[in-house]
Amino acid sequence: MNPEAQAETSGSARAVRRSARAPAKAPPRTPAAAAPPQETSARGKRKAREPNEKSPEEKLEYLLTNPKSKLTNVDISDVISYENLLELPEDVQNRLCALLPPTAFSTYRASVCSTHPDYVSHHGSDPQESGDQMEVDDPVQGDSTLRSPATLDPMVFSSPFFLSAAHTFQDHLYSSWLGKKAADDLAKFKEGARTGDIHADWKDETWELERQPVMSKAQRKKFISANLTALAKHGLLQEGDVLAYRRSFPALDVVVEKDVLVEKIDLRTHIITLSLSPGTQKKLPPFLLVHGAEEEDAKMLTMEDVTDPVALERGVLDVDGRVRSADKYAQDLAACGRADASGGPTDEVKNMISVRAWKSFTVWRWQEHMRQQTDLQIVQDRGGRERVATLFYLRGCCLSGQ
Repeated sequence: MNPEAQAETSGSARAVRRSARAPAKAPPRTPAAAAPPQETSARGKRKAREPNEKSPEEKLEYLLTNPKSKLTNVDISDVISYENLLELPEDVQNRLCALLPPTAFSTYRASVCSTHPDYVSHHGSDPQESGDQMEVDDPVQGDSTLRSPATLDPMVFSSPFFLSAAHTFQDHLYSSWLGKKAADDLAKFKEGARTGDIHADWKDETWELERQPVMSKAQRKKFISANLTALAKHGLLQEGDVLAYRRSFPALDVVVEKDVLVEKIDLRTHIITLSLSPGTQKKLPPFLLVHGAEEEDAKMLTMEDVTDPVALERGVLDVDGRVRSADKYAQDLAACGRADASGGPTDEVKNMISVRAWKSFTVWRWQEHMRQQTDLQIVQDRGGRERVATLFYLRGCCLSGQ
């Protein structure tokens, strides 16, 4: 064999060897702080415009009136303190000191009346200095150094009275009572109260409306049966009692007052017979208020078989003649927060009318030692009777079995 061919044959039989190159090393990473800033393109996106910054006056108004103010979440004693006062400019310190009462400064001198036992120790024997000079609310005239940061008592800011007022301010701020809406609502209410267009519910009436108990059928039947007849049956109404009616009607600028006498109570049925004066006359005739007196020639009116204070109130208003039933009903609707009752009176309206009627009558009765003293009864108001309670209270006693 040719030596060249033999060499080629032996070389092809060997395995082909390849040399592996080492991978190129990655460049070392540099920290972001040490990295060179990238050049920004002049053609990049424009930054969004920032909203107009609020003025100092707007910031102050937000801080003092908005319920989301930071002042609602901080300790107010850390904000209003003697140390912070000293950090302010001198003219601002003087302006703030002028708002404080004279008792907040060490230069204040308490004074007492000339008849007080300590008057001599306060004023000495100087006869020219007399009278009560305790004027804590009047500004100090003449000497401005009496109200300066140098004479201000640092303990004022830690006083319980000062802190109580500061915490009240925080509560009002958090409750949105210092904002514009609250101020507008208050101005609207004052104007409505002055003109008689708005009626404010009494606290007890609002409390009763929000917390009306859920009664069973038996309790509801007993509640309905608690009328004037039931009061007379339980001795809570007696012959000779005077029911003093009084109710105000702001929309009409009228106050109706009239005394009603419990003239007779039937022993078997406990039906009540009532007497009252005609027209707008409030008081009953003196002779009728004496124990054991019989009706004389007087133009007295009589109401019989009245068991419901609502009916009794309607009769009293009809006799008085100044308030129509429609006007009274409109006031009752306003007390329930309703403008009209096109669909008929609801249970809430009926209950409110009933409660107001029960509360409008007050029972006056003789004490035992006064019942037989007719000579004193004829010269005293309501015949010497004393106030017992309202019919509403007596009805509660009747329901509770007292």
